Amino acid sequence: METGFIQSTLEDNHNKLVLKTVLNQPYIERKELAEQTGFSVEEIDELCQPLIDNMVVLELASQAAHTIESRVPRKVYLLNPELEQTIKDSL
Repeated sequence: METGFIQSTLEDNHNKLVLKTVLNQPYIERKELAEQTGFSVEEIDELCQPLIDNMVVLELASQAAHTIESRVPRKVYLLNPELEQTIKDSL
């Protein structure tokens, strides 16, 4: 992974906020990430997609904690462990 992509990504304040939030709370749910950053869920999807495509952020699916919602997978995000130190240094 190029550090150039990470640097250019961190120039945008929205991406920087998303990455900082995911760094501070690994395995954060999409809905919670939206709430903490002040973006809508759709905006989070839009912001995270390039990060996911470039393997900076990993998107995992898991079952919801409540049995009623267990059929709907929830999305959780974490930073790629191989890039975590690079991102920390850049923030």
